Order: sequence, then structure tokens, then C-alpha cells
Amino acid sequence: MNLAKCVQTRSVRLNESVLKTLGDWSRKMLFFGFGATDIGNQRERNEDAFLVENEAGWFAVADGVGGSAGGHIACKLAIEEFKQRMTEEGNGLTDESGQRVLRGINNAIVDYGLTHLSTPNLATTFTAFVIQNDHQGYLLHAGDSRLYGFHEERGLMPLTQEHTLANEKRKQGQDFVDVESENVLVNCMGNFSMIWSEYRQIDLANYDAFLICTDGLNKMVPQPRLDQIMRGSWREPKACVTRLIDMALQLGGFDNVTAIVIKRQ
Repeated sequence: MNLAKCVQTRSVRLNESVLKTLGDWSRKMLFFGFGATDIGNQRERNEDAFLVENEAGWFAVADGVGGSAGGHIACKLAIEEFKQRMTEEGNGLTDESGQRVLRGINNAIVDYGLTHLSTPNLATTFTAFVIQNDHQGYLLHAGDSRLYGFHEERGLMPLTQEHTLANEKRKQGQDFVDVESENVLVNCMGNFSMIWSEYRQIDLANYDAFLICTDGLNKMVPQPRLDQIMRGSWREPKACVTRLIDMALQLGGFDNVTAIVIKRQ
């Protein structure tokens, strides 16, 4: 499938104070990312959204929760609120400010659902990666979208946990986990359900590239195949993203699929 129709890039106009906060390193584009999304082969609407802001070093995906009143709205709200919150916070995220950003996104989604849709059932996953400087990144995560780190020798490594009922059962030592549990979120943005979230620093020196994706990619394409594609084309993010999404579509494309590949310049 030709991805030209579905590639989206989003940017945010940065004011002078934010550019000053970002510092000279940001303008040198230490990392470069490319993202794309596809509706898939069976969905009538794309409920994924993403952000690639190379100058600022902000990358994010959101996957509207199926069955909620407006997953397609929630995912876009998450991305827009993230841009707004990051513009206010600057690029120097800490655990405190990271939590503040996540809480702001969650509250914005809940408020919108109650105000415009008369329902609290507005929800989305959200996974963001912020390049802080030349050696440090910051992860913000709630739900079952994923961030992977990639190293040429060690391959593809998950850096997030899926906040699903299945994963909770595994943590409790259950040997058998039913398939349905894989699709039940225990944590996400909105729906009054952001009980907890991940926000932590990541050492950039350990990786050559990063992959952020919604579950339409990683649940459709086995990790060995993802690793193979990353090994073959991570140096060219656009080509790599195209190959990843095409593979998900070839293997069924049962869900919307979104991917961002970020490489060190």
C-alpha cells in the first residue's frame, strides 16, 4: 500500500522562551524522527494520532480506546494537550513535571468528555519520548502503546510495559492468560482511570535508534520481524516506518497502525 496518502507530520510553533529553553543542541537536531499512520485493512476510522517535532525533540503516539465514546477525539486531544503542556514546561522534564504533563493530559480528556459529550468514557493510550539533551531522554507512558530502544548488536528492546489485564495477571504469577485479557487496559488517559503511569529517564547512549508504535504494529508483527526490519533500515527512518507499516498491513492490518522511528544523527 502506498503510504503517501496516510503520512502525517505535525508541528508546533515554538515561542522564543521555549526555543531559549531548548538550547543550542536542539537546533543541531541530534536526533531525527519520522512518523506515519494508516487506517488499516478493516477499520472504518483511524483512532490513532501521533506527533513528530524534530526541532523540539518531542515524539508521541496515542491510540483511542475502542468502545469508548470518542477514541478518535481522545487520541487527538492527548497529542494537542501534550504539545501545549510541553510548551509551558520547556524541555527539562523531571519526575515532577513529567507527572504534571500526564495529569494535565488526563484531565483535559476527562473534562472534554464531560463538557462536550456528556460522558466520562473518553480514553486513549499515550506514549511519548522527549529528547532532553545529547545523552538523556524521557519517557511518558500510559496504556499499551510501546517504546522500543534499538541497538545494532543487541537488537530491539521494549522500554515500556503494557498496562493490560494480561500483564497484571502475569505479574501475579498466573501461567495461563486468556486472549481477551490482552486487550483489556488497566490504565490509560481519560475515563477517570489514570491510576498510575510511567515517567522516567532513559540513557540515550545505550541505543542507536528508537521505535514508538501503537499496538496495531506490535500485536500484528512479531518482534523478530520488527527487529529484522529495524536492523535493515533504521538509518533511514522514513523507509523504516514504511516497511514496518506495510508489514503490519500484509499480515492482516486488523487495527489502525502508527509508527515513529527516531535515529541519532
